[in-house]
Amino acid sequence: MQLFITDTRVLMRDLVTDSAACTLPSDVVTRTGLIDGVPFILDDDGRYDSDLNRFFRACPTMGVRSPNSLKAYAFDILVWMRFLNEQRNHKSIWQADREDLAAYHAARRRSTPMHRISASSWNRAIAALEKFYGWAKEEELIAVSPFGSSIGWRRIHGGRVVPIKTVRAREPGARRGDLRFVSLDNFLIFRDVGLRGRHTDGLEDSTWYGRHGERNVLFAELLATTGLRLEEAASLLTIELPLTGRDGASQRSLPFRLPAAIAKGGKGREIRLPVRLLRRLADYVAIERAAIVAKHRSNCSDAMIVLDSNRGVGRVVNESGKVGRLRLDMLRPKERRSLVMPSGEPMALWLNEVGRPMTAEAWEAVFRRASARCCRFGIDVTVTPHALRHTFAVHMLSMLIREQIGSVLADGPSDEPGAGVYRRMVGDPLQKLQRLMGHASIASTYIYLDSLEESRALVEAAAEHWGAALDGSADAA
Repeated sequence: MQLFITDTRVLMRDLVTDSAACTLPSDVVTRTGLIDGVPFILDDDGRYDSDLNRFFRACPTMGVRSPNSLKAYAFDILVWMRFLNEQRNHKSIWQADREDLAAYHAARRRSTPMHRISASSWNRAIAALEKFYGWAKEEELIAVSPFGSSIGWRRIHGGRVVPIKTVRAREPGARRGDLRFVSLDNFLIFRDVGLRGRHTDGLEDSTWYGRHGERNVLFAELLATTGLRLEEAASLLTIELPLTGRDGASQRSLPFRLPAAIAKGGKGREIRLPVRLLRRLADYVAIERAAIVAKHRSNCSDAMIVLDSNRGVGRVVNESGKVGRLRLDMLRPKERRSLVMPSGEPMALWLNEVGRPMTAEAWEAVFRRASARCCRFGIDVTVTPHALRHTFAVHMLSMLIREQIGSVLADGPSDEPGAGVYRRMVGDPLQKLQRLMGHASIASTYIYLDSLEESRALVEAAAEHWGAALDGSADAA
């Protein structure tokens, strides 16, 4: 069994069989219901299970809209199918029962340490399988789900009690996330040594032959100062960057509305772009990026030519040569990479050495090479794009809490009850960070509290005071 990702562009290419060219009809994608970027699974003999793969096309209507989440779901289902085939007497995914699920748990969570997965990885897999079997039951493809149909009850706002479906296969002891963030000192080392190619003392390294060091530094600083996800930052267009001169020189940051089509879950949000970074991005566009464009023009066969744009709406030439109007903020990351100007210049902000838009995978390779360079210098620093998102969150939450506490204290004594003051001091910063990060639930934002140095200091101080109080009580007795 193998996992594949749908690429509709391949279907439009000529297929040569027995020295004869074969061209598929132009409406093949529409008739087959294929969607670009959606995963599909083929059996060992190459068979295509239409019901199984229909689930992946239905996922966006069930809340699974992120391409990365969809790929993760497909991978977890593939592993489950292989287990059923290899360890459960060649069962299909439609024949699985509760005993198979128990055996799967034993193999994945109670096996030898070399093959054991974490509780959080197990819960992620169970979320995918529970979603799949819930859908299959609704579609009447199975009679009974391996997970059963347990119903629990939860009290919501207003005191009402509502039924919720409980998944007993999940493990409550799982970590809430593998939170990796980078200290400021380590980020500066990674930036200068790993991305810029300098020595640890800050001097230029004459043996370094890396390319686009300043471009890579700008991308890393964009992630670290905005909390953007990798795909979001990689999908920006040059025309979307705010102009720094029109809002006054006194502002340190400008608002930027992130298009919903490139945000996780299709939920746009407003972020703040530092003016200092925007000016350096403008220099990158005018100098380094312009030099690349002058040498290389786009020759992509599926390019969408944007004749002009105004307020985010462009006049676009489609495949048949007709001109239509299109909202650019509705385009997904892959579609954005195909946008070009009439001159052949790509509209994507980040370009590689041959003038093509940088992909998320290319950026991950940049970070891996930079981390490897740091290791060669004996520096134990490994940085990923997502680690910089966590870095932004931890440091931003720390500053927000400090500002909020200072604001509350500056207002003088409060008549609010203690719980009200606590919510103002902690709740407001968390809600602000939730909006900046684009978290659907504030529960995802709470994980950053555990990483704050302020939290550790408060806990240590409280423990010290509590110990002193106990000692005083013992002396008095």
